[in-house]
Amino acid sequence: MKGLPFQPVSTLRRRSKRLATAVPVDLVGVVGFTVVATVLLGITDVSSTVVRAAVGFPLLFLVPGYVTVSTLFPRSTPAHESQTGTRQLITQTQTLTDVERVALSFGLSFAILPPLGLVVAATPWGFTGPVVSSAVACFSIVGASLATIRRLSVPETDRYRVGFGRRLEAAHTAIFGPKSTLQVAVNVVLVLSMVLALTTVGYALVSPQEGEQYTSLRLLTESESGELVASGYPSEIEPGEPVPFVVGVENQEHQEMSYTVVVQEQRFVDGELVERTELQRTDTQVGQGTTDYIDQTVTPTTEEGTVRIAVLLYPDGVPETPTLENAYRKTYFWTTITGSDSPGSEAGSGEDGSDDTVVDDDPFDGVFGDEGTADTDGETESADGSDDDETVDEDDEAATSDDEATDEGATGGADVTGGSDAGNATAT
Repeated sequence: MKGLPFQPVSTLRRRSKRLATAVPVDLVGVVGFTVVATVLLGITDVSSTVVRAAVGFPLLFLVPGYVTVSTLFPRSTPAHESQTGTRQLITQTQTLTDVERVALSFGLSFAILPPLGLVVAATPWGFTGPVVSSAVACFSIVGASLATIRRLSVPETDRYRVGFGRRLEAAHTAIFGPKSTLQVAVNVVLVLSMVLALTTVGYALVSPQEGEQYTSLRLLTESESGELVASGYPSEIEPGEPVPFVVGVENQEHQEMSYTVVVQEQRFVDGELVERTELQRTDTQVGQGTTDYIDQTVTPTTEEGTVRIAVLLYPDGVPETPTLENAYRKTYFWTTITGSDSPGSEAGSGEDGSDDTVVDDDPFDGVFGDEGTADTDGETESADGSDDDETVDEDDEAATSDDEATDEGATGGADVTGGSDAGNATAT
């Protein structure tokens, strides 16, 4: 018997037709839309508001629920035990219309998103737009695969199919079927209002995924247990003593950022800033949603006094004179540098830490005692000397008059007296 000739084109055509008939077109379309939406929202990060709303709303609030409904209800009619032959783990017992399927898709999507959000929040990638869209896409693709397996396991006559032509014709008839022009206009307005409402809600729920943009700067030290704490800054150091601390930079700018950390010593005199000295400058790259911890060790140049160690953060280059006013983020702490000890400084130091040693320019201070007492003694001495001089003059006059009338004996007595008086005056 002679065999029939092999016709590869006809065979391929028949198999393709059977495959197209067997494969659920609606689930294939859901997977394709999910992939495109994930690329637009998660990879290319489209900034267009209209595109984000039009793509994000169905991805979040329709697709997850639709694949779940398709998995639970793969049949167009309820299954009976006589038809299945064996009892299945999940058996469809109700018939769902297309309207009911759409309504359940929205409801289940809202129920599925919170658990997915908890899973995303537990991951190290953070709760961002690309991460959320990728998580929803993974759930939708896995759900569509399960729904396809479930639907292919159902006999072809009982398998649920989406007749797009029949659905479009029914929708056209419902909207434009009434003969009244007013009723047709009302139906069109209702449809447009629903589309606008869904688009607005989609934009409001997809766009805010970015959240607030900010950068956090922290000044930390390492505790005895090895933990980083926002305390323990040195309040007093010796001249030339290094000061270790840790700078924490948290990036929530929704993109990788380049930062420059400037550590500056600021010296004050009578409460006025008189000098700035840059101690260290460090460049760092911080990824989105991460925190970089930078170990810093600086040595103040001031020999004595209180200084402010300021940490200044700049994302877009450092100005010529870095200050607290022009820094993007700033923090600081105060420390006192104690002067080096000199001989006798401990004995001359007061309770307030100031040097109480006094240097007097008068070399005779303390030799003659109190200045006021020395002046008083001088006045007394001068007065006594004046009285003695008057006494000597009166004695001399008396001695001269006695020389004319008395003899040598009387004159000798006057000399002795005068000598005595003179000696007393000289001694005084």
